[in-house]
Amino acid sequence: MKIYIESLGCSKNLVDSELILGTLTKSGHQISSEEEAEVIIVNTCGFIGDAKKESLDAILDLSEYKKTGSCKKLIVTGCMVERYSEELSKEIPEVDAFWGTGNIFKIGDALEEESEKIKMYPPGTIYDPDSPRVMLTPTHSAFVKVSEGCSRTCTFCIIPKMRGIMKSRTIDSIVGEIHGLAEQGVGEINLIAQDMTSYGRDIGCNLEEMLREASKVDGIDWIRIHYWYPWGISDSLVKLVSDDNNILPYIDMPLQHINDRLLSSMDRKTSSKKIRDIIKQLRDGIDDVVLRTTFIVGFPGETEDEFEELLDFVEEAKFDRAGAFKYSQEEGTPAGVMGEQVAEEVKEERLERLMEAQSEVSLEKNKSLIGTVHQGFVESVENGNYVARISSQAPEVDGYTYIKREEELILGDLVDIKIIDADIYDLYGEIV
Repeated sequence: MKIYIESLGCSKNLVDSELILGTLTKSGHQISSEEEAEVIIVNTCGFIGDAKKESLDAILDLSEYKKTGSCKKLIVTGCMVERYSEELSKEIPEVDAFWGTGNIFKIGDALEEESEKIKMYPPGTIYDPDSPRVMLTPTHSAFVKVSEGCSRTCTFCIIPKMRGIMKSRTIDSIVGEIHGLAEQGVGEINLIAQDMTSYGRDIGCNLEEMLREASKVDGIDWIRIHYWYPWGISDSLVKLVSDDNNILPYIDMPLQHINDRLLSSMDRKTSSKKIRDIIKQLRDGIDDVVLRTTFIVGFPGETEDEFEELLDFVEEAKFDRAGAFKYSQEEGTPAGVMGEQVAEEVKEERLERLMEAQSEVSLEKNKSLIGTVHQGFVESVENGNYVARISSQAPEVDGYTYIKREEELILGDLVDIKIIDADIYDLYGEIV
C-alpha cells in the first residue's frame, strides 16, 4: 500500500516516524504523497496546548483525503494518543485506528482490515541498530535517540505519563547505530533524550562513558547533544566536551526559570545560584561554548517581579540561543491544579517581552561572528542561495547560514564559511 506519514512535535517523535516508515517499507509498502496515499499516519504531539491543537488540525485536514484522495485508512499515533485515545476515538470517527507509542514496530497490524480501533502497549519504544528506518532528515545528518521517557517529576510536564519512566539504550546499541549511520555517509549525529544527563542511570552506565565510545566512530564530524539538564553536569563531563574534537561545544540546557520560588514550585531540583554556577562552569571549561536554553513564562503564581527577574537574567546570561513558551495548564500534572493560574493575555505579553529581550542578545551574538570562519554542512538550495548550518546551529531549532555562490556545491559537504553578515536568527556567508 502507499503510505504517507505526517510527523509532528519534537525530534524524538521524528525518530519514531522514521522507524514506522522503515517497518512498513520493509513489509513491502511504499512511501507516497498525502494525495496518493492509501494509508495516512499522523504521529501526534501532546506536550502543550498549542501542540495538541496542531495535531488535531492535522488529523482533521488529512482526514479530508478519505473523501478527496486515495486514503482508505487514517491511523493516528504518538503522544496525544497516549493521553486521549478514548476521547479522540469518540470525537473523530474518521480515524480508523489509534496506535500507542509502546510498540510502533507492530503498527502494520493497524493496516489490516479487521484491526482494533485502539491498540495500546506500555509506552515508549526502544530500538536497536538493526531496526528498519527511513531517514526523513538530510542525508548528512541524523537523530539518535539514546533513551525513552523521563523519570523526573517537573510539575508542569506530562511526558512521564505519556512516555513512561526513562529507559536507556545500551552503549553498544547506540554506538552500533552510529557506526551504521557513518557507513551511510552521515556526518552529524544529534543525540537526543528527554533527560540526557541522566542517561544510563537505569542500566548502570552514564553519559560520559557513552560519549567516549560514540566519539571513537570513524567518519562522524559532529556529535551534538540534546538536552543537558542542570543536574548531572560534572567537571569531567565538561572536560570531555572541551577536549574531544568530535563533540560540539553546543549545550542545549532547558532552565525554565531563574526565580528560586518558581524553580521549587516546578520541582526543578536546582536553584538560581546553581544555575549561575553551571553557566560559569561551562563557559570557563569549554572554549567557544554555545549555550541554548528554554524558558516558561506564566507559570502558576508567577508575579510581575518574578518575571522581571527572569527578564534581567536573560540580559545578564546572554545565551546564544533561547526559546520560550507560555505555560500550558495540563490535566494530570501537579501544576495543572495549582491556584493563581496566570491569565492568557498576561502570558502572551510576557512571552513577547522575553523574546524581544533575547532577540537583542541573539543579534549581538550573531553580529560578533562577522569576519570569523566556521565549518558548516551544506543542506539545501533556496532562491538561488545555498543553505548551510555551522556548528552553532542545531537542526530544526536554530537558524541557518545562507551562502551566495554561483559555482555548484554538493549537498551534504562540510565546507569553510566566512560570516559576512547576520540578523537575529540567521547568518550570511561566503565560501573560503
